[in-house]
Amino acid sequence: MRMLYLSTSYVPSRRASSIQVMKMCQALAQAGHSVTLVTKLCPTREEPDVVDDFAFYGVTPDFTILKLPRPENSGGGIRYTWEQWRLLWQWRKHHEQPLIYSRDLWGGWLAVRQGYPVLFEAHGIPAGWAGRYLMRQMLAAPTFRRLVVISQALTDDLTKAGLQPHGDSIVAHDGADVMFDADRVNEQTNSHGHVKIGYVGHLYPGRGVEMIMELARRLNDCQFDLVGGTERDIQHWRELVSDSNLRLHGFVPPAELSSYYQQMDILLMPYQRQVQVASGKTDTSRWMSPMKLFEYMAAGKAIVSSDLPVLREVLVHERNALLVAPDDVEGWVTAVNRLIADPDLRHRLGQTARQDLLAHYTWEARARKVLDGL
Repeated sequence: MRMLYLSTSYVPSRRASSIQVMKMCQALAQAGHSVTLVTKLCPTREEPDVVDDFAFYGVTPDFTILKLPRPENSGGGIRYTWEQWRLLWQWRKHHEQPLIYSRDLWGGWLAVRQGYPVLFEAHGIPAGWAGRYLMRQMLAAPTFRRLVVISQALTDDLTKAGLQPHGDSIVAHDGADVMFDADRVNEQTNSHGHVKIGYVGHLYPGRGVEMIMELARRLNDCQFDLVGGTERDIQHWRELVSDSNLRLHGFVPPAELSSYYQQMDILLMPYQRQVQVASGKTDTSRWMSPMKLFEYMAAGKAIVSSDLPVLREVLVHERNALLVAPDDVEGWVTAVNRLIADPDLRHRLGQTARQDLLAHYTWEARARKVLDGL
């Protein structure tokens, strides 16, 4: 099948959305489809000094990347929408009609207006009446094929908002690649004997960095490693860190994360009850599907996670993770100490999480699920 994948991402970028679309396009291409990924072109928003976009993300160059101008100045979004409309019009004349796979609401709406079959992937509820109007029109169009939603919680909220398609809708949580073989999952690389506790991801408000700093202060025999963040966020937290057992490594390209995961014994996911994304305008705590979760599972290391309803769609307390109330400091200390004292429990939780990932949440499995029947 020929597919045109419309995104809202800049490539290359540190944002999770760009990693997600690159991984999905790789999985779709490896399933035998001809995929062209459409991204925004704006040098000031892209990661500098990247020579090879595919190598930066650790994906194989099995698909095409087409970058359309998205100026940073006022009106840049309108320009990007116009470029998508023009691209769709040109493809109607010069290509066999593709399936439009869209994460961009405007792109999906433009595509159904031009008669394309459209699959739309929802990661939130459109803000404002205009966005909801566009989405309702897109979902009601005769050529609309499927709505893909990242969590059951988001599906429920979309239903309450009257944003359901005339066709089918499926839940497809995000995914991860298998990072290393099973024999290396529990291989100890820390020669000092200290338990290494890790966090990988952005440092935005709501990600629980304050909780990690408090854990590092109380558990000073453990090494805490935080990987990720923008330069601004990294500088902010470095100015507040006084514990010698807490290190901020800064941003690491997606293709290089595996070696960091390999060195960690326990992985933390201390999401708070309100979680921001890069824009700082959206709280995703009700219906998020964080890629960090699935990367943690792929690493096969014990996970301590905030006990949020949406995360319980994947995690089960005492089976593939330990779940703790987001703001319960004593509960977090107890859970981490329990894992420190019980290597067998660490191994069991990590192995079960990895098996769940392999069975249900690889990018390949996700690609098959979203296209099944189309």
